[in-house]
Amino acid sequence: MGADHDDTAEVVTLSVRHPAEAPLLRGKKFVSPWFRMAPDRTALFDTATYTDASPHPIGGEAGYGDDLVEGFHLLAMLDHLVNHVLWSEGPWLAWNYGLDHVRFVSVVRCSDRFRITGTVAEVLSRGEQGHLLVLECAGEVDGRERPGFVATQRVLWTTHDAG
Repeated sequence: MGADHDDTAEVVTLSVRHPAEAPLLRGKKFVSPWFRMAPDRTALFDTATYTDASPHPIGGEAGYGDDLVEGFHLLAMLDHLVNHVLWSEGPWLAWNYGLDHVRFVSVVRCSDRFRITGTVAEVLSRGEQGHLLVLECAGEVDGRERPGFVATQRVLWTTHDAG
């Protein structure tokens, strides 16, 4: 998964047997494995989001230096990295309901290792729809005091028919 060496001792996973048990996760912390962005995939993100074809470029990467991981690409990695450490073993779907309080704190480059650290801050019942989990997340950068970014992720855990 992009890590240079095995840091699994630092990983903290959370799971429940069924999505209905999501309230048991409230207040618990999670830590994803370390990850490093692949430069070729970063280029694909720029192409897929048309950031490489902006009608009004703001100077390109020259102002940011080489190897930059665009902030919204970092946010797009939340699903991938959080799903390594937070899940339901029973039949479930996780619907992204949005991000709040996003702040890009320090530049992240493809050469940087980062991971997601977070807390299940709230678990709100949505009746038959399931539970809305509110996750306070930080993109911790290896060797830095300040994170690359912080964000509150909202995700609805619901069941689905496995058949």
